[in-house]
Amino acid sequence: MEEIFNFILNLFVEEGVIIAVAAFVVGQIIKPLKVPNKFIPLIGGLLGAALGMLLPGVFTDKDIVTSAILGLALGWGATGGYETIKQLNNYKYHSITN
Repeated sequence: MEEIFNFILNLFVEEGVIIAVAAFVVGQIIKPLKVPNKFIPLIGGLLGAALGMLLPGVFTDKDIVTSAILGLALGWGATGGYETIKQLNNYKYHSITN
């Protein structure tokens, strides 16, 4: 039983999954607040970067810049990396055609 607990603890804290979960939850909370959908992944990414640097026990073997980049990737990915790319492509298409 202790092995299972340690595995889950390692996965959520040391590997940073807690950052992705937190960014996703915050993204879902701010959706009804009339924040435009295209900004939610940015908010999630910035939150992930901040949590990657500040949460104790997360990425302990990494320097602060690497921790921020890993947190950014986790937060952005959890809140809609696909949505960001879709929005950017939509913007480029409209810029070219108009």
